[in-house]
Amino acid sequence: MKRLLQLGFLLGLAGTIAAAYLTPFVDYTRYRSAATVVANGGRVEQFMVRLPADRIGQPVAAPSPAAADGGSMPRLEHFKLRDADGNVIGLAARHELVIADRIETAWLLTIPSRGAIVLAAASPASASIDAVLAERGLVPGEGAAPELSIDLGEPAASVAATGEFSELDFELVETWIVTGLDADGGIQGTLRLNTVGRQS
Repeated sequence: MKRLLQLGFLLGLAGTIAAAYLTPFVDYTRYRSAATVVANGGRVEQFMVRLPADRIGQPVAAPSPAAADGGSMPRLEHFKLRDADGNVIGLAARHELVIADRIETAWLLTIPSRGAIVLAAASPASASIDAVLAERGLVPGEGAAPELSIDLGEPAASVAATGEFSELDFELVETWIVTGLDADGGIQGTLRLNTVGRQS
């Protein structure tokens, strides 16, 4: 009886492992790349983030040596990343730091089925999204009519990449389509990440 119980246990365990292997619990959808080839041999692809729906958590300000030297606290934001058709395909992280008269921005775009790209840019401090919106006179709790379309700062250049992106040099332009600010000053609208990749 004891051996029969042990055999039943082992057969049940083996069956569970086989079922888990042959029938995944989650069937992830993988979407085709929406990149298009341009005449100079590069490839263009647009990603987007819907605000505030795609923001993951709240922007975080983290202490840094730059802040101690008179710069701002780094602003860290994380988002769901969508393709041009609106499908969620990965994650995006945006890190921003204002030091004296310049703003340093870094992006990490991670698409699990394809790879990851790290990009960085340096722009005048006046090119931060908060500074641009303040200059346009937009205040918390107010809508923008018509919506504002802002190409922010200098294009970011890739500094590292993996997977299918590893053989390409990328440039990224942030286009903020702002429809208003919520009561806490959070941006409402769409952030478009326009990328151009060229063979390295």
